[in-house]
Amino acid sequence: MVQGPQKVSHIAQLETGERWAVEHGHTVVGRFQDLDVSADKVHTFDRPDLKPWLAADRLGDWDMIVWSKVDRAFRSTYDCVQFGKWAKDNRKVVVFAEDGLTLNFREKGSDVESMMSELFVYLGSFFAQLELNRFRTRALDGHRVLRQTDRWASGIPPLGYRVVDHPSGKGKGLETDPEGKDLLYQMAGHLLSGWSFTRIAEWLNHTKARTNMDRAKIANGKSPKARPWTTDTVIGALTSPKTQGVKMHKGEPVLTGDGAMIQLAPPTFDIDTWTQIQAAAQERRLAGRRRSHTSNPMLGIGYCAKCGASLAQQVSRRKNKDNETKVHRYYRCGRTPINCQGVTIRADLADQIMAETFLEQWGDAEVTRRVFVPGEDHSHELEQVVQTIERLRRESDAGLIVSAEDERVYLERMRSLIDRRSELEQRPSRSAGWKNETTGQTYHEVWESADDHRGLLIDAGIRFRLTSGTPMMWALEVPQDRIPLDREPDKIATTT
Repeated sequence: MVQGPQKVSHIAQLETGERWAVEHGHTVVGRFQDLDVSADKVHTFDRPDLKPWLAADRLGDWDMIVWSKVDRAFRSTYDCVQFGKWAKDNRKVVVFAEDGLTLNFREKGSDVESMMSELFVYLGSFFAQLELNRFRTRALDGHRVLRQTDRWASGIPPLGYRVVDHPSGKGKGLETDPEGKDLLYQMAGHLLSGWSFTRIAEWLNHTKARTNMDRAKIANGKSPKARPWTTDTVIGALTSPKTQGVKMHKGEPVLTGDGAMIQLAPPTFDIDTWTQIQAAAQERRLAGRRRSHTSNPMLGIGYCAKCGASLAQQVSRRKNKDNETKVHRYYRCGRTPINCQGVTIRADLADQIMAETFLEQWGDAEVTRRVFVPGEDHSHELEQVVQTIERLRRESDAGLIVSAEDERVYLERMRSLIDRRSELEQRPSRSAGWKNETTGQTYHEVWESADDHRGLLIDAGIRFRLTSGTPMMWALEVPQDRIPLDREPDKIATTT
């Protein structure tokens, strides 16, 4: 059995193991890969692909395990000793092809030779662990230096951003990812429309929207794992300062010496919109159990004309004389603890009235929906470009451009930066907001095939207002800013 592909040089490592086995007259009965599994974080016996081969019912299938090198097998001396003990108890041969080391627990050999082989393997695992610790220390030191800069250290970029070369020419930075930014604006639009975090997550999964981790994998040429959206990922995307391009460390913004937050990239939302989003997010948290995605067809549409409370759905079940259970639905004033007396109507009747009246008056109108339009603010990027131009000029004044090649590179970068500055200066600046847009279809055309009539009516801004009286009084209303241009305001209400 030989070790299969690893993250680095996997083809060469696979060939090394198989070549060693063939040259020594052995038959390969299987391979294990454990791609994307870190040897320093996952114990040898817990590796998903290797673990089945170590089970008791598979021990008779193989005699020898071949790794390319010791550090491909272990990054912990403890794991190495434990695996060596297991191999000895089960009389297995452990080979490290490139290191020229073999632990043969199947055949009785020289005690000194066996002890020396074990010693070299344990020493190899010790130095592998030592090198890993050194690498971690260097990485931590590097991150500590980068932490006070506007450069991107490493990892998965926040939703709405992608990793690019830093404008300074050193290291990496972040820039806006238009596709991710558009998704954030859709999420924010739903939140500001009253959707819960759970409903937004369900919508993202239903539409197969990719998470920022899957986006990063695609950008690096890897296959995404279609990770599902959760309520926590939605909350994080809409409330973390990362979404505004702020540098974070251990969940907190990184601050400069004067207390300012370090900005890695242009903010996704303008400050007014961001404030609205945080207020809506806080309201959703405080709402707790209150649901915005419900089986109540009147939620978000039906209201009590007396007090303004939403219409609640009341369901009762009674048995008739034939012992059959009959279900009765009603809409009533939902004010608590005391609702408005007499404000009630049979649900099936209200649903029918609302649908028929709406289609009669608005069926020929084009379907409209509210769309959240991204704001546009390039001040942060413009500031970065200006700072880079000034830095290049200081380098030139300091005499750091000494060769013809330095001069050529300097002029090319300066010309590109000045062009970019001119472009950004001419771009408009606007705040995010809502607009109504039509879909090209009428309500008659989409009503029968629509799965969500409630969603259509909410998008149209319809309000069904119910009051008490004999006969029952009700009105169907559309807000003034949602009235189609070919409709007169006095035709937006119906009373019966």
